Amino acid sequence: MSTVELLAPVGHREGLIAAVANGADAIYVGGQAFGARKEAAFSNDDLIDVIKYAHIHNVKVYVTVNTTIFDEELEALKSYIHFLYTHDVDAIIVQDIGVAKLVKQLYPDFELHFSTQMTLHNTKGAEFAKSIGADRIVVARENTLEEIQAIKQNVDVEIEAFVHGAICVCYSGQCLMSSMIGARSGNRGACAQTCRLPYELIDVKTGETIPSNIGNYLLSPRDLNTIDEVGALIEAGVHSFKIEGRLKRPEYVATVVAAYRKAIDQYLATNQVKVSKQTHADMEQIFNRGFTKGYLFGETGLDLMSADRPNHKGVLIGEVVGVDRKRLTVQLNAPLHVGDGLRFVSKSVDKDQGQQVQKMFVKNKEVKAANKGLVSFDAPFTAVKGMKVYKTASVELNERVIVSDKEVDKLPIYGEVSARLGEPLAMMLWDDFGHVVSASSQAVFEPAQKTPLTTERLTQQLQKTGNTPFKFELLNVQVDEGITISISEVNAVRRLALEELQQKVEVHNPNRSVDVETVLPTISKYERTSDDVELTVSVRNLSQLQVLLNQDAVHTIYYKDMATLKKAYELATSYGKTLVPQTARIMTDAEISFAIQCISELGIETVMVGEYGMLYALRVACPQVKLLADFSFNSNNVQSVESLKQLGVSQATLSYEVNSKQIRKLLSAAPLPMEAVVYTRIPMMITKHCPVKTLHDPKNKTCRVCFTRSFGLKDRKNKIMPLLRTGNCLTEILNAQHVIWLEFVSDLKKQGVSSFRLEFTNESETQMSDAITAYTKAIRFGRIDKNFIEVHKADDDYTKGHYHRGVE
Repeated sequence: MSTVELLAPVGHREGLIAAVANGADAIYVGGQAFGARKEAAFSNDDLIDVIKYAHIHNVKVYVTVNTTIFDEELEALKSYIHFLYTHDVDAIIVQDIGVAKLVKQLYPDFELHFSTQMTLHNTKGAEFAKSIGADRIVVARENTLEEIQAIKQNVDVEIEAFVHGAICVCYSGQCLMSSMIGARSGNRGACAQTCRLPYELIDVKTGETIPSNIGNYLLSPRDLNTIDEVGALIEAGVHSFKIEGRLKRPEYVATVVAAYRKAIDQYLATNQVKVSKQTHADMEQIFNRGFTKGYLFGETGLDLMSADRPNHKGVLIGEVVGVDRKRLTVQLNAPLHVGDGLRFVSKSVDKDQGQQVQKMFVKNKEVKAANKGLVSFDAPFTAVKGMKVYKTASVELNERVIVSDKEVDKLPIYGEVSARLGEPLAMMLWDDFGHVVSASSQAVFEPAQKTPLTTERLTQQLQKTGNTPFKFELLNVQVDEGITISISEVNAVRRLALEELQQKVEVHNPNRSVDVETVLPTISKYERTSDDVELTVSVRNLSQLQVLLNQDAVHTIYYKDMATLKKAYELATSYGKTLVPQTARIMTDAEISFAIQCISELGIETVMVGEYGMLYALRVACPQVKLLADFSFNSNNVQSVESLKQLGVSQATLSYEVNSKQIRKLLSAAPLPMEAVVYTRIPMMITKHCPVKTLHDPKNKTCRVCFTRSFGLKDRKNKIMPLLRTGNCLTEILNAQHVIWLEFVSDLKKQGVSSFRLEFTNESETQMSDAITAYTKAIRFGRIDKNFIEVHKADDDYTKGHYHRGVE
């Protein structure tokens, strides 16, 4: 195996065969629980077969356990991890920090990969991962090549990067859009692909729709394709080349894996990559939303997005030049075969049309295939001249790629056989990976009374490997003259030797113990020493901070803008307020350094962190600082909260995806004080993509139009989701409605919530003041301001979020 790994997606048996047959070094798969692709799941029995098949062909198996976990699932999770460990899975891919710590505690030798769902995107985040036992990190799709180089140069950890396939528009692990719109959580493997729906860009103040001449799929990215940049990725330090597509057809897996296998091998052998036109054409034909090299290579805006269509575009092969009732005539510029799938597009027709070619004619003669020129066929829809014709499925390509088990190469093995008078038949087999087995017969060789067993006959019988995965590269047979033994004994020895060799080859990790203690570690519950709870408020800028300065009910203020932190800190302190920096969920190395410098210079004692890089950096640089963990850590269970506690965190925040029952269970055993966000517009996405800039001024790198105007995205139900600029020109997409838990404050207080947070986003000064007043009454006196709720309901600005319904 090369030092560079080609990692293929497998979501079904056919995909497994396609991945192995076309040169994958490793595969990633999911079981029926805890995997981030619920629809691409194997049962435990099927998973065992997958592991054995892959291992026989020297392909590693990584299993995804990369969803967030609820407390009621911890016992099942523990059993599942034990199953994976004892059935020889090579590595486990995790998102939940509690799962990561649990794996390392129970199975120290189990290779651990940190999923892209952990949102690891900076050098400090990689250092954090390494410090708690990660063998590999899957970097964010938003990372640039230079950022990956920096991680590799500073941290001794394997880097896995997505190199081909679908792209999430939101930073993985931080997307709540599918969760909030349809209760299908991307963090739980049930993403409904809401980013692939149409949206309109709206000026929030005027209600004006910003016209789009590129299409309305404003959150739908193209597909990543970096095959021409394989060399640059290798030189940057990418160890594992990850292909997306567990839900794709086996022909897709075969086509893409074969292409990257050839490119990687070519670069390792010659230090250059020359991808053929045919390979490019095959990859475009098998599936594309348009291709991009992504953030890896600096492509953004129109070069990144597929705003005109959210699914497979196909390949343009011609144009409709004639229509006679249902009979179309198409001018082809590429071959067409019976059985191919076609898509017809016209600006004068609202909806695209599609069909599979059943019959076609060239010069009135029926043909099975047609080259460039005119071809005619019937269409099951009303067509118009000028329609562009795209091929969406190619029979020829599907027949050409390798997806059959029969075409998987058998493994070369070697053998020595000894046939001596008075001794058993002795056979020794070995392979290229150091596996050695021996087998011998029950009976011994005797003098032949009639026909002796010749070397040729014995060799012929022993070389029959049948349905096993092996083929003999060399078999050295030594036979005494004039001896014999029954053929059934010969067959039995061969069968026994091949079975033992297969059993050895199937096991990649033979030294694992099956008698591992799997008791969940004991967690000490945090006991609140006072019935007093606090109202905290989060603001984004100085203008919002000014609103709070004369609010007597507010003592602790979380502040997000690091650029104005010094001024904000001095201002808040002068009014007797405690200002706590609330660092971002996405931070570059430079932003982390700047934030730590500000915190150190100001002597700040408490910081709320939003991602692992900043958490780790503060632990190292400012160990005296009290750390609070924000909602972005997805703390859904006590193991996760306990892990944060062990990392030095003093308070955690409830996830936005826990319901009331899960909150009650978590609070009953939580090892840290827990804060609940009870009023906010939930940030459904944080993205490096800016819809405003893409439509408004795509060629200008710093359009800054959002500084003077407010925008939102309007969905199919006419809900408007506000867009807010955050950090270094990132975009947060907020929920159209405020989550309001005013009615539940008293219950949450009794259950053990230590503080209640109002997380302000784009509210007016009046809205902020009204919210503070309403929640102060609820916290101090148990009073529910029904008018406050009714005002929000009247504006269609009220939701309970997941408090009752929860998520899949």
